[in-house]
Amino acid sequence: MITSTSKLLEHVDAHFRGNKVQKDALSMLNEIGLPQRKSEAYKFTPLTSTLEKQVDFSIEGSDLFDADKLYAEEGSHLVLINGVLSQEYSRISDDLTFSVSDVSEGKHDPFSLLNTALAKEEIQITSGSENPVFIYHFNSNGLTNPRIKVEVKDGHTFRIIERLITPEAQSTFTNSYISFSVGENAFGYHTKVQDYHAMTYSHETVIADVARDAQFYNNTFSFKGAMVRNNLTINLTGENCEGHMYGLFLLDQKSHVDNNTSVDHQKPNSYSNELYKGILDEKSTGVFNGKIYVRQDAQKTNAFQSNNNILLSEDATLHTKPQLEIWADDVKCSHGCTSGQLDEDAIFYLRARGINEKQAKAMLLNAFAAESTEHVKVESVKDAIHGLINRKL
Repeated sequence: MITSTSKLLEHVDAHFRGNKVQKDALSMLNEIGLPQRKSEAYKFTPLTSTLEKQVDFSIEGSDLFDADKLYAEEGSHLVLINGVLSQEYSRISDDLTFSVSDVSEGKHDPFSLLNTALAKEEIQITSGSENPVFIYHFNSNGLTNPRIKVEVKDGHTFRIIERLITPEAQSTFTNSYISFSVGENAFGYHTKVQDYHAMTYSHETVIADVARDAQFYNNTFSFKGAMVRNNLTINLTGENCEGHMYGLFLLDQKSHVDNNTSVDHQKPNSYSNELYKGILDEKSTGVFNGKIYVRQDAQKTNAFQSNNNILLSEDATLHTKPQLEIWADDVKCSHGCTSGQLDEDAIFYLRARGINEKQAKAMLLNAFAAESTEHVKVESVKDAIHGLINRKL
């Protein structure tokens, strides 16, 4: 049982109204507990203790919906208000197959169990439309647990874009969960844009199971937030499948973003490529913890991981830990990380050609960040990301 007198766990006990699956998740959560400061996985991101000091979990917020926050793009636009799908605000194409149901099983880390226990509903989305699906989370409750499951059918291409909107002057915690089942010869794309307020806390879980000859792409762009934890897990369960992970965290002030990734190669001839870039200024904190697993049966695996960072301030903090665990012997795997300041020679070169120092730095940082956006295929989303990058720089 949990020994800490956690306000968060007290809130769970007081508000639990779930089905058997949710009851089992709560029981398991009580057994393993939420991660504390001594937890290795959350060593640099003490989320539990920080939440207990900063967030009132009992707050029931108002309706935050703002039509201006929706992307101007064809496709289905699903609007969730505090974790519940709003039929009034959503714009759903006729060719999109989706349902709203009770929570189904999902057992992973403690915060995923928390989501399973407290989610008000589970949205299940099935591919079938060529147009992207936009999902907007308008969350003003102290604690919100949106839950989504996506099925990409064999041979289909399907794109999901997520965005979270929270109140500016209120501390909130969003604990989201989205899973993907990517069928054979299918392509799944998932993009998240995290431009949060200074009082926004979040734990965001993404899990993808990728079948034979399929590909899954995840793009995560983080610009601001009080404390943001991204847990990304890709399971390459079939032969000749691929997992691609691209991330950019461009932070200032006291923003804290932790990217924790895992890719599991289970069958032969699979491929993964991971590239995360960080630009840290002022008193911001960035964390990257990437793991690659290559199972004994996963011969002929190619796996590459890279984390490159630029620190613009002496007060900025970076923690990075790339890891490989390999049980096969016929593989090509590499990992690495770099951190440093802007190239003074490059700045001098640009200034010698009439560009002032501020513009020269912005040009170099834009070039550094540009590679991270190459795999965003929805133009309005890419334009919005470039706009955020330019505003920051």
